[in-house]
Amino acid sequence: MREYPADAQVISEIETVRTALPTWVISTVELVELAENAERAAVYSNPDTLDRSRKLIVEVAEWQQKLSEWQGLDLSPRLKAELRILKATLDASMDEANGAAHELKLFD
Repeated sequence: MREYPADAQVISEIETVRTALPTWVISTVELVELAENAERAAVYSNPDTLDRSRKLIVEVAEWQQKLSEWQGLDLSPRLKAELRILKATLDASMDEANGAAHELKLFD
């Protein structure tokens, strides 16, 4: 059986993504809802909430980058498949978050 030495490094860190992913997805959904509600009501959002949303986007973007880097390593097929799935989920979440951030003018 072929050895994949890079698996050990990735597996030791990927648990963070596995654990945080549900929270990131829920937070992204809340951000989208906030943006839609603010737009409908034509009001500004709480600055603390906006700051938390900015931090979410930055954190997810950092993990997206890390997952992309890991995909370039010589990893086992099982781990590569998991990385593709996690990356696709983060990409979809980030698309939603960026759309909401644009509506809320988080980065303007």
